[in-house]
Parts: sequence; structure tokens; C-alpha cells
Amino acid sequence: MIGTRFFLFAGLAMTAGVVQAANPACDMKAAEVEAQIAHARQNGNEHRQRGLERALANLRANCTDAGLIRDIQEDIDDQREDIRELEEDLAEKRAEGRQDKVARIERKLEEERAELGDLEGELQYLQGIAAKP
Repeated sequence: MIGTRFFLFAGLAMTAGVVQAANPACDMKAAEVEAQIAHARQNGNEHRQRGLERALANLRANCTDAGLIRDIQEDIDDQREDIRELEEDLAEKRAEGRQDKVARIERKLEEERAELGDLEGELQYLQGIAAKP
């Protein structure tokens, strides 16, 4: 979900010629936030617009491509840990014969693995953007 949104707005940023500075991945992230600001403005959501404007100012002041990549890598590490814990829980519930719990955990595990895939794709994409001269 998050990754899909990022790729969509990243594509918009590239077509708008935003990627020119020393931190192109941050520029793409800023373009994503700008698009969200425009959407909030269009829908009359002033509270969300102000919050996004603060986030954009913070992003512009503090963002580095290396920091974005590090943050995504941390998210990936956390996601892998969540998956590991779910797999342990799944094995335990199977051993107990708790089929009702097994099905629920399997669904959750599938969602977590999909999210991991999105994060890994986003990391790979950011690394590619950041590596371009």
C-alpha cells in the first residue's frame, strides 16, 4: 500500500523534472507530500493540509537520501522480525491443534510478507534513485 503510493508519486516527480538535486530520493518524497497537500487543499481539509505542510518543511530541512534508505532498511528489519514472530506463533498454534488460530495467523503472515515485499521494492527503488549522478 505505502510502496504503491510512493511509486505512483515518484513517477509524477520524475515526469515533473523534480529529480535534479543532491538528494533525488528526498525530492521524490517531497513531491509525494506536495501531491498530498494539493489533494487535501482540493478537498478542503485544512487541518491535514497544515500538517502536511509542516511535514514538508521538516522533510526539506532534514531529509537525506542516505537517511531515507536507512529508515526503509530499519522498517524492513522490523518487518522481518514481525514475520519471524508470526512464524513461531504459527508453529506453536499448529502444535496445539488450534486450527482457528492457524488460519488467522496464516492470513496475517501473508499480509506481512506482502508488506515486506513492498518495502524491499521501495528500498531497491530508492537505492537506484540515490545512485544516479
